[in-house]
Amino acid sequence: MKKRFLFVIAIVFSVTMCSQNSSLNSIVESNNDFSFDVLKQINNSDTSKSGSNMFISPFSIYDALAMAYDGANKKTATEMRKVLKFKKDQSESHKDFANLLKEYKADKSVFTISNAAVAQKSYNFLESYMNCLKDFDATISQADFSNDADRNEAVKRVNEWVAKNTNNKITDLITKNDVNELTRLILLNAIYFNAKWDIEFKGEKTRQMTFYGKNSVEYVTDFMNGTQDVGLGESDDAQIMKINYEKGKASMYIIMPKEKVDIDKYIADLDIEKFDKLSQSLQTFKADVSMPKFKIESRFEMKKYLMDLGIKAAFSKSADFSKMNGKSNLLIDEVIHKSFIEVSEKGTEAAAATAVIVREKTAMINKNPKVTINRPFVFVIKENKNNAILFAGKYVKPENSK
Repeated sequence: MKKRFLFVIAIVFSVTMCSQNSSLNSIVESNNDFSFDVLKQINNSDTSKSGSNMFISPFSIYDALAMAYDGANKKTATEMRKVLKFKKDQSESHKDFANLLKEYKADKSVFTISNAAVAQKSYNFLESYMNCLKDFDATISQADFSNDADRNEAVKRVNEWVAKNTNNKITDLITKNDVNELTRLILLNAIYFNAKWDIEFKGEKTRQMTFYGKNSVEYVTDFMNGTQDVGLGESDDAQIMKINYEKGKASMYIIMPKEKVDIDKYIADLDIEKFDKLSQSLQTFKADVSMPKFKIESRFEMKKYLMDLGIKAAFSKSADFSKMNGKSNLLIDEVIHKSFIEVSEKGTEAAAATAVIVREKTAMINKNPKVTINRPFVFVIKENKNNAILFAGKYVKPENSK
């Protein structure tokens, strides 16, 4: 069978109108820049290069870390600010992020963002820091992490909150092993997205076709087929396709590296500038589109990736989160991230949650163009109003292939 081009899928929400608020644009730009950094960092790790599919929500990770950043000071804050790409000082970045979240809450579009914090009972957190969390519209509650029974109850409550705010797509975000008697604070973000295609793929046209994985390994899986109004474009090393979600709220951008370009090498060179430049080449066509249905679930302990990106002090004994409690005795123990996505004939459903666990320091450690997506791909989901990246992932093989 003749080899087709390698595809990388990026699911992106296109902007329906330009935001007039430069502060919001600054936060969105920082988030988008961070998104490709963290995607590449995870993809370059040994575990993700083994041929597995991968999916994350950079925005969820970014949001949860932003809440922790508000409590950071000195070198800890400097490192976090650099990795999170904040262009303004801590106070101004906080205001801009809080305003962005307020806009999303008021918009009630195809996605929801929720924040929460679970603090150690009777622990003396600064009122100023608690107010920062309230600016993020975080639901604040207390728990007792000092004994096994109460810790287990706290874990249960955290997971129930996450499930509720992700339409039960994310369950068991944390386990009892993720917290201990030194845990003092858990910062939580949950994001849920659900959108139908502008033109749905008809179920009767779904059929089994061949998907070509890494090293041209062949898999047989279900492909959706249909005629779509799409945008098509290309660069020297890739082609791109754009498909719309309903009412112009979202678009799926499919980036197809040229035939002999390895998916991981392409990701290694992919950044926001390259992505934007490729998107600018789009022109509108009517095309016969074939692409696989797929579902991906991922879980990552983010500490090692974030340290490699440059957030080091926050996880060490030199951490300074004195803006949380007035002392320098707290550090981030782990950042846990879990995500889900399902792409079907009707549309896309995606969810993710992130937990930043903070503890006290211790010694513990046709004429139409034909487009067939049948090769490994990357996908990125962006909200449409401010163009912030919400999700990103890599698909290299069908999970239930024959």
